[in-house]
Amino acid sequence: MHNGRWRIPAVLLAATASIVLALDAHAAQRFKWWQSGEVQEEVGLTAEQQADLEAIFQAIRPELRELMQRLEREEDELTRIMHAMQAEEWEVGLQIDKVEAARSVLSKTRTLMLYRMHRTLTDEQLDALHAMWERRRASGQRSPHNRK
Repeated sequence: MHNGRWRIPAVLLAATASIVLALDAHAAQRFKWWQSGEVQEEVGLTAEQQADLEAIFQAIRPELRELMQRLEREEDELTRIMHAMQAEEWEVGLQIDKVEAARSVLSKTRTLMLYRMHRTLTDEQLDALHAMWERRRASGQRSPHNRK
């Protein structure tokens, strides 16, 4: 049974998820929190640490870009399948699995990048960075990792 009322929510869900993740991934690429004067001052980043953080970012950036493109391709395919309303339910489920797998790999890669970055900081610097995030969160500001 093909019911048109499912078309709009499913497409909106896929589009919304894509937009949220795309904004997050692109924000991570656009805003280099370790280059922020505020972060540098409050956390006490040294020039060497800034260079290390930049090197970590530059090393993983091509992979993040590739993974984001993979996610977009899988989401586009899901949207195509959903619009056509010709696929069997198992085929839609399989494509959803591909979308979620791509999203998971992108998220894991980004999180591991941040972990590597955090390992360049001293315990005191990491505490200062987390305190800054908490203050921003409490005041409704975006954290340094997710800032535009």
